Amino acid sequence: MTTTSPSTPSPPTSGPGPDDRSRRRRLGVVGAVVTLLVLAVGYTAFSSQPTAPSGAASSAAGSSNAATAFTATTLSGEKVSIPGGKPSVLFFFAASCVTCGSGAQALAEAQAGVPSVSYVAVDIDPSESEAVVRDFLTDNGAETLAFTRDTDAELAVAFKVTQLSTAIVLDASGAEVYRVVHPTTSKLRSALAEAGAE
Repeated sequence: MTTTSPSTPSPPTSGPGPDDRSRRRRLGVVGAVVTLLVLAVGYTAFSSQPTAPSGAASSAAGSSNAATAFTATTLSGEKVSIPGGKPSVLFFFAASCVTCGSGAQALAEAQAGVPSVSYVAVDIDPSESEAVVRDFLTDNGAETLAFTRDTDAELAVAFKVTQLSTAIVLDASGAEVYRVVHPTTSKLRSALAEAGAE
C-alpha cells in the first residue's frame, strides 16, 4: 500500500504586487527612453543641422520649428499654442523620472517671475496617463504649467531631445535659442531675456 503525503496548497495569488508594478513601470520607462533615443539619433543622423551642446545657446537659433507647432493645455483647461507669437519654454520629462521634479519646479519659478512666456511640460513616457502627469505637476508645485503628452515621440524627435529633464527656450517665432538638461530658474530667466521676454 502506497501512501502519499498531502500536498501543501500554494498561497492564493491576487495579481501583481507593488514590486511587480514598480518593476514593470521602470521597464516601461526604460523602453520609452531607449525608443526615444533611437529615434532621436536616427533623426539627428539625417539632419543637416548640428544639435546644441547642453547648456549652450542653440546653433539652430534663427531657424523656426514651424513644423512642430502644437497646442498644450493647462490644468484649468486653458489652451497654449507653441509657437504662439511669444517666447516659450518646453520641458521634456517623465513623471517617473526622479530628477525631473526639480526641473518642473524651476519652470514654475521662472513662470512666476516672467509670466509673459508660454511654459509647457512635455511628458515623453507613453505609458503615463494624463492623471499621472497632472499629479506630477501638482506634486512639484508646477500646476500653472501647460502640458502635453508626446506619446509617439514626435516632439522629442523634432526638437532632438535625447535626455529627460531637458528644457528648450524658443523665441517668439519658435526658433530655439537655448537648451539645458536639469534647468535652474536663473538659467531659464537669462535665456528668456536672450529670447526677448519681458
